[in-house]
Amino acid sequence: MPRRSGISQDELRRVNLGALLRRVHTDGPTSRAELTTELGLNRSTIGDLTGQLESLGLVSEELPTEETAPLGRRSGRPSLVVSPRSDVAVVAIALDVDRITVALVGLGGVVLDRRTRLHERGSHDVERVVESVSQLTHDLLTQHAPRCCLGVGVSVPGAVRASDGLIRFGPNLGWVDEPFTALLAEELGMPVQSGNDANLGVLAENVRGAAVGVADVAYISGSVGIGGGFLVGGQLLRGVEGYAGEIGHLAVDSGGTTCRCGSVGCWETKVGENQLLTHAGRLPGGGPQAVAEVVDAAAAGEERAIASVEDVASWTGVGLRAVVNVFNPEVIVLGGMLGRVLASRPDLVAERLNSATLISPGGRVDLRVAALGEDSSLVGAAELAFSPLLADPLAVMGEPEAQGHDALAQ
Repeated sequence: MPRRSGISQDELRRVNLGALLRRVHTDGPTSRAELTTELGLNRSTIGDLTGQLESLGLVSEELPTEETAPLGRRSGRPSLVVSPRSDVAVVAIALDVDRITVALVGLGGVVLDRRTRLHERGSHDVERVVESVSQLTHDLLTQHAPRCCLGVGVSVPGAVRASDGLIRFGPNLGWVDEPFTALLAEELGMPVQSGNDANLGVLAENVRGAAVGVADVAYISGSVGIGGGFLVGGQLLRGVEGYAGEIGHLAVDSGGTTCRCGSVGCWETKVGENQLLTHAGRLPGGGPQAVAEVVDAAAAGEERAIASVEDVASWTGVGLRAVVNVFNPEVIVLGGMLGRVLASRPDLVAERLNSATLISPGGRVDLRVAALGEDSSLVGAAELAFSPLLADPLAVMGEPEAQGHDALAQ
């Protein structure tokens, strides 16, 4: 039997539909003329693709306005502008050590509404967390019922098994081998995908934040612990089971204190949130607001706060040497507490980073503060939930002729 080569017309159509939808999802309203140029397809094909996506209820087309008309194309026959439909939505959830944030996010990345519930730091019963998340989600969907809700994406501060979403280890939640993803999917009756918060953070900053268009990115986020997410050649580095990126436990100080993991001198014992707070004379566990207060106090000249910020900035640079040596990124994005420290003392972080790397950055590594701030992982959770649709719109929504408006509204 002859071996099949290439892809079928149907497969090619699906690929092109996904590429077009992803383009307007990430970049917003785009004219047919721009899509023709950027996707390398002819006008007829672009017209067919946008027509199919419109039939699926995923995009709308309209004549350009002054705001949406491309520069240099304000005369002659106008090209229709293709826009994502924000009433096609997902639920994005960020589990943090001190809060749960739930947001309804429309296609195109627009946040339609959000809810936050604070909780005490420490161990959390997984069933109670599922109950809280479910209640917040139902409240959100009742208040702002979208025409179509595709599913749920969850950011988790811990190691998430790629095959089934099992939370293998979430130390700041007190979780070991917890089936959180499966429990939440059963409770909501919706598809749920979970991912490590730093992995989702690097995806979000690459799509909508400080590293748009960059193929090799390291995203390092700091709170109580330190997490890392990495894009290598434009692909997320996952590891065999999805646990890659636990860089908070890189050894940086052989004479340091014992970490909760049992090792000595781990990076997060030097740059964690509680180290910044206690060295500045504050109580541990204060969260982002307490971190911001210390950084502001340092800027105002408080000596103890200055010393604490400088110490964390210095050890941040030391740890980033290993990141550069191992991953050789073009851009390093610092989020959470580390983003605040970088914004406060970029000179000191860069000085310590450049002092002893095997592959000297020489200014070639660009240090950036996370553009999405505290929302990097939440935005990444939304992108995770949208990913099946963007990969194959027809697989998620069905063929246009078989998918009427009433079915979409279910």
